Amino acid sequence: MGNIRERTWYRQGSELAEEIADTKVPKGTLAFWNLGQCGFVWKEQVTVYIDPVLNDIRDEQGSSRRLYPAPFSPELVRGDYVLCTHGHIDHLAVETLSGIARSDSSTRFIVPGAWEKTLTEAGIGRERILTAQVGRRMDLPGITVLPVSAAHPEHRTDEDGKDTALCYLVAMGGIHLLHLGDTYLTDSLLEDLRQLPAPHLFFPPINGGDYFRTKRDCIGNISYVEAAALACILKADLTIPTHFDMIEGNTIDPLIFAGELMEQNPAARWHIPALGERVLYMK
Repeated sequence: MGNIRERTWYRQGSELAEEIADTKVPKGTLAFWNLGQCGFVWKEQVTVYIDPVLNDIRDEQGSSRRLYPAPFSPELVRGDYVLCTHGHIDHLAVETLSGIARSDSSTRFIVPGAWEKTLTEAGIGRERILTAQVGRRMDLPGITVLPVSAAHPEHRTDEDGKDTALCYLVAMGGIHLLHLGDTYLTDSLLEDLRQLPAPHLFFPPINGGDYFRTKRDCIGNISYVEAAALACILKADLTIPTHFDMIEGNTIDPLIFAGELMEQNPAARWHIPALGERVLYMK
């Protein structure tokens, strides 16, 4: 891919926001857009944002940590649901969520139970927040969500026993989407994932982890090798790698993942969508 810093938007701003809002999705099809890092928009009969980060992220000195700007402001979001996998600022961005809540009063927010208070303190009404719990299926209009415990870096709950980090299996119109958020691979997670239906669309992080990032308090993820192996084990129809491009010092070339996946299974399908690219998937 060349220098990761050169990654720019294929489509952004009001043009992208309007495309998302205006796209009509035929039956048996799902449209999705890449918002960077682990952020995506999924659209079938409803519109779902997952881990959107539509604001800047700055370090202690006030310098931006983003390698490219947000695609548009939170106020341009029109969505039925916003899902967040865990509480880190590159997944649960309070500025983004509060902006969405102010601009669209119908949007509902799905978060691990440990982060409900974070949203209410940001001014989001409790009636708009749905707390996700491991193993408790959420049947909602247009979407079904099954939370699975993620290991980030271990499987954890807060002092009240509420989950802190989740993977989500989402069903929309008969299409299954498996988004791992941030996680390491553990025996229990592998067993949980094996029990799920084979995902039509699989979204694993690929940035891995190492000593130096750990020393900088940067919790890692599964590696590109593990992500490729999971895609094969779970018989994913199409794999979309995530978590490789947005934060300085925590990037990896996604083509390395693609090469590994083809090495493990030459018949496996993958796609690395451009930032802001619309992709139509038919099962």
